Parts: sequence; structure tokens; C-alpha cells
Amino acid sequence: MAIISIASTKGGVGKTSLAFSLAKDLGYRYATNDMSIVLNKYRNARYYPNKIPLYPDTVYDFGGFVDTNADEILRQSDIILLPTINDLNSIMKSLILIKNFREKTILVFANMIDNPSDATLIREKIHEHFPNLAFTYLRRTKLLKNALESGMSASELYEMNNHTQHLYKQAYAEYQKILKLFTTDGAYFSK
Repeated sequence: MAIISIASTKGGVGKTSLAFSLAKDLGYRYATNDMSIVLNKYRNARYYPNKIPLYPDTVYDFGGFVDTNADEILRQSDIILLPTINDLNSIMKSLILIKNFREKTILVFANMIDNPSDATLIREKIHEHFPNLAFTYLRRTKLLKNALESGMSASELYEMNNHTQHLYKQAYAEYQKILKLFTTDGAYFSK
């Protein structure tokens, strides 16, 4: 059980769909400072427009904007998941967040990647400044988007039938790398 924060001050990097799926797969609360469809799809989802309370066993989804109230939760989090897309502005904003919370356990993941070489480029840019950060990637896929829109977690959607297992096989394997952080000893990612 953990406090998980998914944060980036860059919008459009895939925070909400990942936060929803992780919360649902782990049976955690979902808390956000940004309105989203998750509030209609997950009974354990709550929106806090002013100050988000600190709860155990919660996935926090922080909107793509600066919120000083979020800093308190980020400092209490067991892990910060930091989605970064192949965009210099996204990478710059990721580096700022890492600098501000470098004492925390942070997993950087290149999201919406068209090919592994893009993930390698992002990792190299991040590791120039913070060489010991854990890093993984999720390819461009509709798995998380379709899961959110259906109200199912990524695991539920993947397990639905043989067709979805075939369709999402690679994306689900990549998603499981992140999910395993919270279902195993946490030593899944190499740095």
C-alpha cells in the first residue's frame, strides 16, 4: 500500500488515464485537483479544487498546472510517476519537477512513444542531469484511453477477451512494468 502521485506541469502527457487505471487495478482511491471524466467512471474518485487531503492507498492525479497545495502531497508520496512525452517543453518541465523533488523516489516514463529510440533520446536527456533516475516507457497506444472511456482498468480491458489480449499485448506488458512496482518488492526498474 502506498501514496502514488502522477505529476507533470505539462498537460496532455497522459497522467489521468494512467492514474485511473492504476487506482482501479490496485483498489486505491483516486484524488485529483483537476476535473476529469474519471469522476464519472470510478466510484473511489474525488475532486478537490482547493486543497487535496492526504490519504494512504491513494493515486493522486495532479493537473498540468502549478499548484502549491500539490507540493505537500508530492513530498509525502512514496513514489512520483512523471510522464514525459517526446517534446522539449515536456522534458524541460520534467527536469524542473525532478529538481524540486529530487529527494523523492521518482519514476520517469516516456509516454506516447512511437518507437523505442524516442524513449532512449528522452532517457539520455533526463540522465544528463539526473543519471540515477529509474526510467521506462509506454508506447503510443489506445489501451489506457479506451480503458478510461469504458470505465475499466487497463488490466480489465486487456483480460476481456482474446481479441483485446491480442490488440493490447505489447502495451499491456509495458503497463505491467509500472503496475508491478506496487505488487512486488518495488525493485522492478533498473536505473
